[in-house]
Amino acid sequence: MGFFLQKALTSFIEPPGVFITIALFFGLLARKKGKESLKWIALAVIIYFFSTGIGIRFLAPSQNITPRYTSISQPQVIIVLGGGTYLDTYQNRFHPGPYSLLRLHQGYTLWQKEKIPLLVSGGQVWVKSGPSEAEIMADILLQWGVPQDDIITESQSRNTKENAQYCSQILLNNHWNSFYLVTSEIHLKRAMMSFQSFLPDANIIPISAHPPYDRTPIVLSDFLPSSQAFSAFAQIIHEYLGLVVLFINQRVINIQ
Repeated sequence: MGFFLQKALTSFIEPPGVFITIALFFGLLARKKGKESLKWIALAVIIYFFSTGIGIRFLAPSQNITPRYTSISQPQVIIVLGGGTYLDTYQNRFHPGPYSLLRLHQGYTLWQKEKIPLLVSGGQVWVKSGPSEAEIMADILLQWGVPQDDIITESQSRNTKENAQYCSQILLNNHWNSFYLVTSEIHLKRAMMSFQSFLPDANIIPISAHPPYDRTPIVLSDFLPSSQAFSAFAQIIHEYLGLVVLFINQRVINIQ
């Protein structure tokens, strides 16, 4: 009990929990002065909802995406979408970011089982110097023992739409129409829709690399604000906005 109490106190004095504490403080202060305090309490509740595991579970239920099967059932390639990189200043080299590494490891696990080509996709999004995401991931795969002949890089894309666009060209050039699509769970829906827009007849098998939030049974810590939950909230909002943009783009294309 002492351990949980310590965790609870800590969660409300460091971000994002400290913002709940501040909102409640101003709410109590306003009430003592006879002013309206409801807006501060509402703000505290909103921040709490968006920064706890309980709130995230409501915002991001488990994805249940049905694979698109055609007459071709055997996947011919594994596509892994990049999810960011970072510069290791100690080694002075770029590495896959946490999401990229999780996606890459899932793709590598599939490769160990299937022994089919691995197509890693991702260009230079912000930094214009250094290797692309795809080249960084390819280097990791080589270190893990994947033969060079089994690795294909797509290093032009800067977003999900371009992932789908440039990967589709590679698939069509190789006459591949069935593939695994590996990315983060929260990203799968948008990635699937993007690939389907370029390859409407393809057999796409979605593979989740990781959920936006820990899917273990609900525990007491899920009721406390945490940076992990708030980070998941940011991912969810990013994907919702991405789906809106994708929907608008598709409607514009249909009208034209």
